Amino acid sequence: PFHEISFYPPRGSPRHPGLPQTVHFLDDGKSIMTGFLDSKDLYSWTISPWRENWHAKLSTRIGNTAWSPATRLLLVWNLVDGVDVYHIVECPVFVRKLRVTIDRMYICQVDFGCQGVLAASGTDKGKVRIWNMNSVEQATALTHG
Repeated sequence: PFHEISFYPPRGSPRHPGLPQTVHFLDDGKSIMTGFLDSKDLYSWTISPWRENWHAKLSTRIGNTAWSPATRLLLVWNLVDGVDVYHIVECPVFVRKLRVTIDRMYICQVDFGCQGVLAASGTDKGKVRIWNMNSVEQATALTHG
C-alpha cells in the first residue's frame, strides 16, 4: 500500500497563497520543485528531512513546466509570450525565451525529448512547436487538421 511520506506545507506551517500548478522530482527523487501559477513562485524542497532548498520569484506566471535532469533545464509555459527556459544548479537562472504568439491564456503542455536536446510545446492555435535546444532554432511546427 501507498503511504504519504510528506506534504506541503508541513504541518503547523502557514499555507502558500498560490495554486501549486506543477511539481517535479529533482536529484534522483531526493527533492521536489513546485511552481505556483499566479504568485510566480518556484520552490525546491528536500523531502527528508523536509527543508527549503531555494525559492525564486519568476517574472511571469507559471502555466506549465517540464524538467530535464540531463541538461538541468526547466521549460515554463508563461501565458504571455511563449516558453521561458531556465538553467537550474543552485537556483533558477533565465537562459532564453522560445517565442510563441499567445492569443488566449490557455495553459499548454511543454516537454523535453532526446535527453533535453529537443523541447516541445502546444499552442492555442492547434500547433505543436519543436525546438532544437542546442541551436534554439524551431525544428518544426506540426499542425492539427
